[in-house]
Amino acid sequence: MQHESSYLSDVVAHFSKSYGLTEREQEVVYCLSKYGYSNRLLATELFITEKTVKNHMAKIQEKTNTCSTRELFSMVVSQFIMHHMKSVEEAVAL
Repeated sequence: MQHESSYLSDVVAHFSKSYGLTEREQEVVYCLSKYGYSNRLLATELFITEKTVKNHMAKIQEKTNTCSTRELFSMVVSQFIMHHMKSVEEAVAL
């Protein structure tokens, strides 16, 4: 399980860098990717209010040009799949 979290961290870090997200926005995307859509759960995990989560999500959606949390999540999942495929290709090439 630790490996999965590390792998997810790498993918989210790459995604965040690609879109110029702040460190806190990266944390929000990581928790969204790991725990799902619930603003309440994200707020609890990050020790912030639900309103602050909503503000972060609005900024993230603006930077990534997404219209919904679902669309944002879909982009992260796509990034995760591409990252995994690249890792597999590199392993096969060895």
